[in-house]
Parts: sequence; structure tokens; C-alpha cells
Amino acid sequence: MKIVYSLSHPAHRLDSGAAGHTVRARALLGALERRGHEIVTMQAATDQATQSAVKTYHGLVKKLLPRPVAMRMRDMARVRFSRRYAQLLFDGLQQHRPDLILETHNGFAVAGKLASERSGLPLVLDDVAPSWEEEREFGVGLKQRALNIYREVTGHASLLVAVNDVMRQLLIEDGVPATKLVTVSNGIDPDYFHPNIDGSAARAQYAIPAETIVIVFVGSFQTYHRVDLLLEAFSRVTPNQTAHLLLVGDGKRAPEARDQTQRLGLSDHVTFCGRIPYEDVSRYVAAGNVTIMPATNSYGNPMKIYEYAAMGKAILAPNQETITEIVAHDESAYLFAPEDVDSMAAALTAVIQDGALRQRLRQNATQLAHKHTWEQRAIALEQAIQQVIAS
Repeated sequence: MKIVYSLSHPAHRLDSGAAGHTVRARALLGALERRGHEIVTMQAATDQATQSAVKTYHGLVKKLLPRPVAMRMRDMARVRFSRRYAQLLFDGLQQHRPDLILETHNGFAVAGKLASERSGLPLVLDDVAPSWEEEREFGVGLKQRALNIYREVTGHASLLVAVNDVMRQLLIEDGVPATKLVTVSNGIDPDYFHPNIDGSAARAQYAIPAETIVIVFVGSFQTYHRVDLLLEAFSRVTPNQTAHLLLVGDGKRAPEARDQTQRLGLSDHVTFCGRIPYEDVSRYVAAGNVTIMPATNSYGNPMKIYEYAAMGKAILAPNQETITEIVAHDESAYLFAPEDVDSMAAALTAVIQDGALRQRLRQNATQLAHKHTWEQRAIALEQAIQQVIAS
């Protein structure tokens, strides 16, 4: 097959983005290419005018205007630039003559739909979220416009890709026909994430003794990650002084987490690594004995769980459906009650004190990982796309 892949996000690019949807897109496209398909990539963020508009919004509009006004201006600009990008996308379709358009779904993105209508090519939307996510997670200035565009774009697409069964059910409840849905979860790149990566350099960088049990969190410090709960739970297990918390990443809640660390008297037991290039993250995960996802939203498919498993780490995570679709309690992970600091502290204590438990979790996680490679995800997507083309 020949596929034109479209990334319609005005600010994110495949070659520099560490956001989950760009990591997923790079991995899936690479796996599809290795399977012999030709991929032509087009991205809205490479347009100079779009780049200038994004910089103006973040550097001026967002800072000077009231948030509701700034967000309305942002949303109007997103629609305008998406329509202009649609012409660029259509020109690319005319030049390359692909079999279909594969586009990562983003709010206010109409380019894929418009180019599909003009060219007659089928549109496949990947990583589709419910209509309410944009407003709930990021904020929306033009709420009705956002909903109308969502309905138009998802209604036009020939196939919508959900990242897990929870998301698939939410999309059905949101009005998407089940016949237009396929589930293709996130996965693992075994070249980046495997048990043989040496984490000693990362330990040495932060002067963490070899005998210390290190718990690693990797994330963008979003509100729903609940790093605040992790720090509170960790404060209850540090008196034995055998554990260290390594926080990899950065984001809007990171300054609050640093302040909380000082208030709890944890500065000697917690290290903030800051933002790390995605290709280097595995070296920091390798420095840990235990990995943790303190919290996640109720519908996503957390890539970190797959990556933690691929590296053969003992995994701690909340006991919720999006997690139990991937791992099982006391087998391939140790689960705690969601949003429950006492339960999280008890789980931390268990894995810190019980070396046999850590070893069992590590072994089972490693065995699990081979089922979740991006190559396998690409096969599932390929089969669904071929059905779209055939019909």
C-alpha cells in the first residue's frame, strides 16, 4: 500500500515531538514501512505561517489576554490554518497518488476530511478520543464549533482507530458506529526498551548507591498523573532510607512537585531529572528497580506500562480497567486502589521490602512484553486498512 500520513496538529512534529501521539505515529509508521508499505508524511507544523501563529499565541496572546478570549482566538486560528493545510494535503495527494489518508486525530482538524472529500480517497483516523476530551483535558474556546467539527470529521472517516477497549466503548457511546471502529493499542519498540540496558550511569549521575531501591516515574507531570499522591505515599516509606524516587520528565505540575518535596523533607530521597529526549528515557528507567504510574486517566492506553514491562521492571500502577487490560495484579504488576495514598504507600512498601516479589514481577513483565510490539500493532492496523480499501 501507499499511504499518505497526515499530522494536522499545528505545533507538534514527528521528528521532535515527545507527546504520546507523535511517539505512537512514529512507531506505527516505521513498522508499516518495515512491512513493505510506502509512507509519505505531511505535517501542518512544518508550514512557516502556522509556526509563526503558534509562537504568537504562546508568546503574546496567551499571556496578555483573558483565558476565554485567548482560547477563542486560538480555536479560530486552528480552524483557519487547518483549512489552509487541507489544500497542501490535497496537493500532496495529487502528487503521490496514495491508496488512502492516515491521519492522527486532533481537535479542530478538518484537513483530512476536506482532502479526502476532494480526492475521493478513504480517510483513516488514528488515536481517536471522545468528543468531550478536548474540552475536559485542554480547554476549548469554541465549544459548539469543536463538537460540530468532531461530528463531521468522525462521520466522514471510513475507519476510526481506538487505543483500547475502554476507548472503543466510549466512542460507541459517543455515537460512533461499532462497524467503523478497530482497536490498535500502543506498543513497545524493543530496540529502545529491553532488559539489557545499563542504568549504572544514571545512578552515578545522581550519586545513588548501588544498594538503594530506586522507584522510577516517567511522565509529563500532567494533573491526572497525580505526582502529588506519589510524593505523599513515598514520604511514608522513606524512614527506612533504602529507597530513592527518580522523577523523569517535566510539565506544568513539576514546580508544585518540587515544592511538595521540600515541604515533606524528601529532598535527599527524590531526584528530578527534568525533560529527557525520548531516545534516552530507557537509560533512566534502567536505573530503577521499580517503576510506577501513580495515576492515569480513565480511558487512555498508557505507553509507559508497555515500556516498563519491556525493560523487565517491577511495575506499580492503579487497579483500573485501562491498566488491567495490559497487566494482572501480583503477576505482571502490583496494583493499588486508584487515587488512594494509603494503598499506594502499602504497594511501595511491599515491593521495596520484598525482593522475591520484585523478581517475580520482573520476570512476568518481561514475558508479557513480546506480545505488545509495534510490529504486531502494525499488522492489526494493516489488516483493518486493507478491508477499508477493499470495500
